Amino acid sequence: MARLIRSFRYALALLLAGPAAGWMAGAAAVPAAGAETAIPAAPLTLRPSVLVEDPVIRLRDLFAGPLANGATPIARAPAPGESVVLDARWLAALASAYELPWRPASRFEQTVVARASQKIGPAEIRQALHAAVAARGIEGPVEIALDGGGAGFHLPVDLPPTIKVEKLSLDRASGRFVALVTAPADGPAVARNTVSGRLFPLVEVPVAARRLSPGEIIGRDDLEWKAVRADRITRNTALDADQLLGKSPRRTLPPGEPIHHTEVRRAVLVAKGSTVTMTLEKPRMSLSVRGRALQDGARGDVVRVMNTNSNRIVEAVVVEPGLVVVAAGGPAVSK
Repeated sequence: MARLIRSFRYALALLLAGPAAGWMAGAAAVPAAGAETAIPAAPLTLRPSVLVEDPVIRLRDLFAGPLANGATPIARAPAPGESVVLDARWLAALASAYELPWRPASRFEQTVVARASQKIGPAEIRQALHAAVAARGIEGPVEIALDGGGAGFHLPVDLPPTIKVEKLSLDRASGRFVALVTAPADGPAVARNTVSGRLFPLVEVPVAARRLSPGEIIGRDDLEWKAVRADRITRNTALDADQLLGKSPRRTLPPGEPIHHTEVRRAVLVAKGSTVTMTLEKPRMSLSVRGRALQDGARGDVVRVMNTNSNRIVEAVVVEPGLVVVAAGGPAVSK
């Protein structure tokens, strides 16, 4: 038995000298010489992968089969959310020290032990930062951009997945901040991290509620409001829905994106070459004839129209799609 104990301690020393030293510190003591250890009669099977919740690894976590001392802790588990690989040499020393009827089939045999956790990600971090920023008196909606995407937390499964901002350093002029975030929110901190980023004020702007194609006339149902970062707003961005109503896209407008003034124009109600109705309003009389538009026109534009019966060209005002009005007594442009 003394030889077995020395072998196990040698293997343990090798493990502590490698990358796993941090989680292996605090391993349970090996049974002393002469201590009685139950030896299962049936062979054991090594589990190739293990997910543990406890802060320690037990014999039954590594081996499947009859184990009288399966609850015995043999090492400290890795940190929540992390894992460690136990190789054949380490496992052989462990089985020998506890007189288990198992030996590795080859030097490549191993098991991976992972520690179960509950993840607190960037979304939860931003939520906590929003509350901390509001407590500092920052008014209005803001977007919080975390540097590097924002590191999260892995907490043990038996702790509440909550966080709080311990400290917050904020430059109001630039919006840059540095914060110390700890978890859980109540009680001793188990995990902590320093995060940094920037605050961006948000501005509500009208955006397309659906894909809008050239030639369509924008109505109120075609628009909705969206909060956009202020640094993405330019002098060309439409800030008022009234600036867009009744206009037509110059190109296809995707939904949810700010609309620029240069992307829209006054809606063309009369297209060049199209057939229109020409009306002539006189006291107690109204005349209508067919004509052909010689140029594009939006509502209120004066366009040249040719009477298809007389080939006479006059100027008329566009009032609605396909309809123009000729002023009474208006001069003809040409014949």
